[in-house]
Amino acid sequence: MLKQLIAVTSLMFASVAAHANTLTVEFELPSFTTGDYHKPYVAIWAESKAQNQTLLLWHLTKRNEDKWLVDIRRWWRKQGRYGDTPDGVTGATKGPGKYSETLDVGDLSQFKLFIEVVREDGGRSLLKMPIDFSDNQERYHLDADKEIGAVTIIKGK
Repeated sequence: MLKQLIAVTSLMFASVAAHANTLTVEFELPSFTTGDYHKPYVAIWAESKAQNQTLLLWHLTKRNEDKWLVDIRRWWRKQGRYGDTPDGVTGATKGPGKYSETLDVGDLSQFKLFIEVVREDGGRSLLKMPIDFSDNQERYHLDADKEIGAVTIIKGK
């Protein structure tokens, strides 16, 4: 009986630990009234002392090489120029609307989450938030900026 209890308890802790390494990022891409509107590029990544990890990248996928990726300046300097664009997190650009993305941050527990939004013939927004899975804070909020609406980050959902 004791062995079964230990096994069940171990499985519960393992599933909680695996669940704790996700973030749900809720944000809005605003609508602009301009005749020359281009859908924005969006990059979300984690920076820690040990590593940088791309979590989401929305960009043009019509070509093998997307020459505009360098316009996501901070992401490009930290992550993009050092290797291939990660296939698992890429997607086509999205238009105005509300989005919710659940991201796997792996074994990262303390890092800065960056969100960069760039629009051709538009502006650029760079938001960042320190995230710490060892604290009791479950939600983080970032104020809206020129190219992105308010952002809510939820740990472990």
